Amino acid sequence: MSLSAASGSTKSQSDWHRRHDLPWLLLFVVPAFIIVVAVQFYPLVYSAFLSLQDWVLTESQTPKGFVGLENFVKELGDSTFQRSVRNSVLITGGALALQMTLGICLAYLTMGASWRMRAVRTLLILPMVIAPVAAGTLWRILLNSRAGLVNHLLSLLGIKGPEWLAHPDWAIVSVILLDTWQWTPFVLLVVGAAIASIPDDLLEAAAIDGASRWKTFLYVELPLLMPLLLLTLVFRMLESLLSLDSIYSLTFGGPGYSTYTLTYYIYTLGLRSFNFGAAAASSWIFMVFASLSIGLVFWYQRRDW
Repeated sequence: MSLSAASGSTKSQSDWHRRHDLPWLLLFVVPAFIIVVAVQFYPLVYSAFLSLQDWVLTESQTPKGFVGLENFVKELGDSTFQRSVRNSVLITGGALALQMTLGICLAYLTMGASWRMRAVRTLLILPMVIAPVAAGTLWRILLNSRAGLVNHLLSLLGIKGPEWLAHPDWAIVSVILLDTWQWTPFVLLVVGAAIASIPDDLLEAAAIDGASRWKTFLYVELPLLMPLLLLTLVFRMLESLLSLDSIYSLTFGGPGYSTYTLTYYIYTLGLRSFNFGAAAASSWIFMVFASLSIGLVFWYQRRDW
């Protein structure tokens, strides 16, 4: 058989398999596509429709009418919304800085396959498996200014504990500490697995060349870890921006509006005030804000340094 004949036979078999597999492919893909459209696409389109409507459920059971971009303009000029954006940036930025730093340090400190290191890693990941509502309730008890364990331990050291949940600034710090305590183990697990996958040959070559431990980390390990670190940063950024249950159980958005984040603001606007039009507009603003933040991280990752 000539080469051209064999090539033609292979191509015809490939075409037959493609036609034969197409019904099965559609059988499995189409239901999944329909579910995605029903669960994600339709609510997204409907929320875009609501964002252009004047609809407060306590005043009317149906939208009152089309108002264009009025909801967006009102929300962008609302002082509570602006404060929620600021709080989201502060909490997310502070929590991510602590989580990434502590996660990387703990990953290196707990390296090893001994039973002691495995036990330490197991203990360190326990906060991550606690439900956020339970974690928030636990920390609300610990940070109680009068009977909480944290201020009691500080008093033993001669330090007067602050009003963790009653002072606006300390309330934000409390939210950051809770998020850091619960999700640093996630960074620890991811970075620890990445460190274990680095070839020993590279580290040995750096040691032979006389590189110090710090220079080995900075110039050998960190460039290899950077793509995974940025991906972890994206996951944690999105999760932190979407966080609602931990803030609800820890501070209830207070004192005042001091720990209102975008998600908590949208929750109160839509499910407490029942202002569906404004809540939908705020949700779209939040989605654009989150998309730009994540897009900035991916742009940074793709830059040719």
